[in-house]
Amino acid sequence: MELDPKALELFREGYDKILAGLGQLGYKVDDENFADTAVRAAKGFHELVLGETCVRKEVTALLEKTFPAKYGEMVISKGNTAFGVCPHHLLPVVYRISVAYIPTRKVLGLSKMSRLVRLMARGPRLQEDLTHELAMILHEQLDSQGSAVYIEGVHMCMAARGVGAHEARLVTSAVRGVFLELATREEFIKLVTSASSGLL
Repeated sequence: MELDPKALELFREGYDKILAGLGQLGYKVDDENFADTAVRAAKGFHELVLGETCVRKEVTALLEKTFPAKYGEMVISKGNTAFGVCPHHLLPVVYRISVAYIPTRKVLGLSKMSRLVRLMARGPRLQEDLTHELAMILHEQLDSQGSAVYIEGVHMCMAARGVGAHEARLVTSAVRGVFLELATREEFIKLVTSASSGLL
């Protein structure tokens, strides 16, 4: 996905000011190690925060590439690692995301569920909102019998500052459709929280 030149320039200006603040704190920001830091940091931040319009277009295109359903049981993509930023501090969040749906008439290609969660995570959104948005997409936009999402997030705003709770994980889940039935929901949670079988 292409980076937006105007956003990139604004991010660079922001990082120039952050460097000036570091200089105010006594750091030698004219040192060669800081050469082009603002440019690199701006690009890195933009890669964490993709354009909302572009993400929505990509998601729509992704959901259009489906196959006729010959399977009516639970389809799970488990333990996808994704990255984003929290809107409160603009600090990185590392997610472990598991998603599932039960097909009605169509199924997604093998890699599409993983791509979907990575795309949706790349923005300044609350983990709670990300959880519900993924559940909605997999149920309503995929026209499935139901969907489920389970996310564990390591938030740098907690892990690296403030309370320093580096071991803490924020866990959120959401269900739609047939996953509202207790037995189906429990099956999903059990499958995605069980230890990996170590296939690779």
